[in-house]
Amino acid sequence: MSKRNLVIIIALLVIIDIAAAFWYLSLRIEASGESRDLWQSRDTTATVADTLVNTSMPDTFKLQEFHAYHVSRSPAIKGDLNTYYVSVRRVKVRWPMSVNGNDSLHHLEQALLTSLFGHAGNGLTVNATQWLREPRFTIEALTDYKEIDNLPKLVGRYAYSEQLLAYPILTSLRLLVMEVDHRTRDGEISSQVARYVHYDRIKQVVLGRRNIIEQSQEPVLLSLINDKIERLNSEKKLQLERAGKVANEFHATRMGLVFDYPAGEIAPASEGTIELLIDYPLLGPVLTQEFKNLLNLNDGYWKYKPIDHNL
Repeated sequence: MSKRNLVIIIALLVIIDIAAAFWYLSLRIEASGESRDLWQSRDTTATVADTLVNTSMPDTFKLQEFHAYHVSRSPAIKGDLNTYYVSVRRVKVRWPMSVNGNDSLHHLEQALLTSLFGHAGNGLTVNATQWLREPRFTIEALTDYKEIDNLPKLVGRYAYSEQLLAYPILTSLRLLVMEVDHRTRDGEISSQVARYVHYDRIKQVVLGRRNIIEQSQEPVLLSLINDKIERLNSEKKLQLERAGKVANEFHATRMGLVFDYPAGEIAPASEGTIELLIDYPLLGPVLTQEFKNLLNLNDGYWKYKPIDHNL
């Protein structure tokens, strides 16, 4: 046998091994239920407008921070430096500068500003400056205070801190998910509320609740959520209460939708926010055709690290 024939035989064996590996992997995916065919075939029709563009450019973000520090002019207890009343307010964002090569992000920015400040206003800098203008303290009607340049010491019941944060948590070929947090520490009591903005990277549009969840199917969704609660109570020995409504806030992940129930709504307030994941295959009847098409044409999921919120 010539050397040339031997090389050809070896190459053919390598090709056969690779083909067998792909065949085995596809069987494992089907067996494990991880196939990308999430819905029945009649649900997977994608319009031409939804066809996935093969090229995708990385998104870019800019870290920005705005803050204001205020302290009372005199301590609450004479001579005790740890009893100055303190107000710390901060806006910290990882702000989108371009998404899939597009730097015209008006609708995404408007959605983020509304989630942060309750209105879009005149841009991030103006909104942040206005929000920081008035300090807050752990006692009402404190008027004798001053603004300082450096972060003051935060001591128990004398310290009030409030942060607005915005940052990406998930990206993929089609979908970008941004989280907006409102974190408050009023003395020794802390709270957090999260909101989410979903953005179609190809169509360059914000996806609202009605773009993702069929409004008429909310009762079905509530049943799925309560089924999940019952399973968690049984399998994890939890004591979650049944949900009376679908959570206002949710976000998409690679596996399904995560619904956020605020502290005290379906569990004791000490447990904080309760997150419930409902897998996509269960959500088939609940999701809009638009969002199903997006999921079926999506890939390349990537999680971002949360923004640092430590003061």
